[in-house]
Amino acid sequence: MRSKPRGEFWALAVATLFFNLGMSIFMFLYNLFMLDLGFREQSLGVLASAMALGSMVGTIPMGILARRLGTKKVLMTCLFLISLAFGVKVCLLWYPAQVAFSFLDGVMLCGWVVCLSPAVASVVEEPKRPFAFSVLFAVAVGSCSLGGFLGGHMPGWNQRLAAVSVVEGKRITLLIACIITALGAWPITRLSSELRTQEVRWFHRPSPFLLRFLLSSACWGAAVGAFNPFTSVFFTRYLGVQTAQLGSFFSVAQFVQAGAVLLVPLLVRRAGLITGIMFAQFATAATLGLLAAGHGLLQIELIYCGFMAAQHMSEPAIQSLLMDRVTVGERSVAVAMNFLVVSVAQAGAAALAGFAFARFGYPPVLPWVAGAVGLAAIIFRTLCGPSRAIVLESTLDSVA
Repeated sequence: MRSKPRGEFWALAVATLFFNLGMSIFMFLYNLFMLDLGFREQSLGVLASAMALGSMVGTIPMGILARRLGTKKVLMTCLFLISLAFGVKVCLLWYPAQVAFSFLDGVMLCGWVVCLSPAVASVVEEPKRPFAFSVLFAVAVGSCSLGGFLGGHMPGWNQRLAAVSVVEGKRITLLIACIITALGAWPITRLSSELRTQEVRWFHRPSPFLLRFLLSSACWGAAVGAFNPFTSVFFTRYLGVQTAQLGSFFSVAQFVQAGAVLLVPLLVRRAGLITGIMFAQFATAATLGLLAAGHGLLQIELIYCGFMAAQHMSEPAIQSLLMDRVTVGERSVAVAMNFLVVSVAQAGAAALAGFAFARFGYPPVLPWVAGAVGLAAIIFRTLCGPSRAIVLESTLDSVA
């Protein structure tokens, strides 16, 4: 990491800290703030759908824009616009404006997701990328845990200090969260302008590896997306955990995830990149299966920590693999396509799993979800393994 004289990777890490801290505070409080103002779940659902639609619409355009303008400009612009849009939503409560700015938030969030991995790949050499992505994911998870804690306590602090109502205490906290998010643009100014790629084409045929990677990524996203959206419901309704207790437990679980993510370089060094990812994915499937058979709240909480740790251990290695195996000019579009594919797969899986959980309950369905996670690990090894890649790409080269 010291090979870069300007400390560009650490600038990205600090930007990630500000972004995730501000966003986690905002996301924790925003719905509660809107409920206090008289909005109902149906209205909040429309706003969430508008943000999701913006994310789906913005993925490919943001990837193309990053290749044309460079990741530095797109990251800074998106951070400012995200903060501005969130700030407007806190102050302007006209519902059509809420919908419009929620859509804009979704588009701008795509810019952050699409540009971050290519930016890291541009400033970190290939052998160090697993460690770099591990640090970045650990910073993100740790700052989200801190953000959840601050989001729960800052409204009360502001209410007492400023002598305002509960709603105004939340509004002040949300505006502070917008400022924290905007501060993420400051360390990005240290990035060099060379993050812009030389090759700029509006469309090109994806490489054979990218097509296989997207297929395996869709399977993995669908498998884990079948349970992740329902974790809070699983603990509150099925296990009877109180909301305050659940918040404390999730905060502890996120710190466990952050520690597990930092072990990814060791796993990759010992087992290799592909095998390390597969081991983490199989561990995810095994812990999810144990979750269905667990007895007692403490045992289930420990198993859940293992499940989340194993799941998040695969993510930095997967990002590193994608950045290593695509060309420099393909990175932004590759991340955008991956984000779009995973989002669509998770949305479909969540809808199907929600029906199954409501109809059959959690214990009968979770083993099937665990089996799907294990199958996704096998599909990943089959499609993205080195032997498969070498054989297929050699064949294509011979045909060409």
